[in-house]
Amino acid sequence: MTYSTILSSFCCLTVSVALVNGQVSAAGRLRTAQSTQLSADERIATQEKRLKDDANNPNVQAALASAFIQKMRETTDFVYLNRAAALVDKILAANPANYDGIRLSAEIETHRHNFPRAAELATRLLERNPSDAGAMGLLGDSLMEMGRYESAGKVYERMVAISPDLAGYNRIAWHRFVTGDRRKSVDWMATAVQAGSPTPENLAWCLVEFGDMLFKTGRTADAHIAYQRALETLPGYHRAWAALGREFSATGKFEEAEASFLKAQAVIPLPEYAGALETIYAKMGKTAEAAGQRNLLDVIDKLGRANGEKGNRMLALVYANENRNLDRALEQIRGELETRKDVYTYDALSWVLFRSGNQKDAEAASRKALAMQTPEPMFLYHAGVIAIAGGDEDAGRELLTKALELNPEFSYPEAQDAKERLRPAEVVDNHSLTVAALKN
Repeated sequence: MTYSTILSSFCCLTVSVALVNGQVSAAGRLRTAQSTQLSADERIATQEKRLKDDANNPNVQAALASAFIQKMRETTDFVYLNRAAALVDKILAANPANYDGIRLSAEIETHRHNFPRAAELATRLLERNPSDAGAMGLLGDSLMEMGRYESAGKVYERMVAISPDLAGYNRIAWHRFVTGDRRKSVDWMATAVQAGSPTPENLAWCLVEFGDMLFKTGRTADAHIAYQRALETLPGYHRAWAALGREFSATGKFEEAEASFLKAQAVIPLPEYAGALETIYAKMGKTAEAAGQRNLLDVIDKLGRANGEKGNRMLALVYANENRNLDRALEQIRGELETRKDVYTYDALSWVLFRSGNQKDAEAASRKALAMQTPEPMFLYHAGVIAIAGGDEDAGRELLTKALELNPEFSYPEAQDAKERLRPAEVVDNHSLTVAALKN
């Protein structure tokens, strides 16, 4: 069965519900049962009503906290995560050993990018229940973000052996992608999509990830289908609209890209959405709208400072692309690096350092970003530009060629810049070309 066939028919497949083997608490059973029937909003309303009648019941508190976390996943609104954290604090204050409380705390720390702490909490859960597949997922996710890929892979393999379902399959897929096995990664994600989930957001998330893997490796038509299926699964899903926006922009459909990113931004104003819209508006000649998105980025940064945000990888990348606020970009990416040492953070670090004029350190960070041979065209593009700027023309051209071999239209304007650099008759100032290309 081809990927296109899977994507065209997955919605007709039987959806299976796989529970974690081993101990499942009353609150865990309650959350699982409700997730098959109610939306996140409905779950929140139901548990808030129950909590009014039983304010100190840890099972109800945990069920409500879980619903808040699910709502945060759907919207990326961290107000819901803070509400969940407040409930978890109450659970653990009453009983520091409460299993649900520790599990939810690990989830919260993961979303807050405190991966060492999340790994510590997940390990505590597994010491009490070695068969807890959910805890394995949390541990593996944290290890991935800390760049400990071999250990993460072993954890995910144990997880799938215990609980073969979407949650395990998609993690194996991500591990295989990051560590350079693009064929197996796509096959595993196809398996995750076929497995399905009772929670629409979980399946929609996998479909977007599936689409991204397909797009980055040149299967643009299949990627488009995956993004559309994600929107059918969870209407209004901002990650799916943003993915379509990136696809449209990369293929020169700027009006469609604008519309898609605006729909994503209407849900949550993430810095990458504002950065993409600024680039699109600049290309379309809408200078006022581009300036508005540029100002929004600074507002996002101010809000992050006010909330004590230590790092923001995506905002650092956007500032580097814009070639402005580079001191702030360095502060943000170094803050992220304190707890997040994966290849994506090193790629962002390499680009921010390069834009800041720190060639030697940019080259060192770029080598770390490429260490796993992750099939990310943007990694190769960044590394290629950095290598050429450092005087290694042959290595740089080889890296840019590899980026275009994955997908000749991997991103706008980076793919166009890569093609310009590879024209043998062209003699250009490489750094100036990059700046000009990314601004126009």
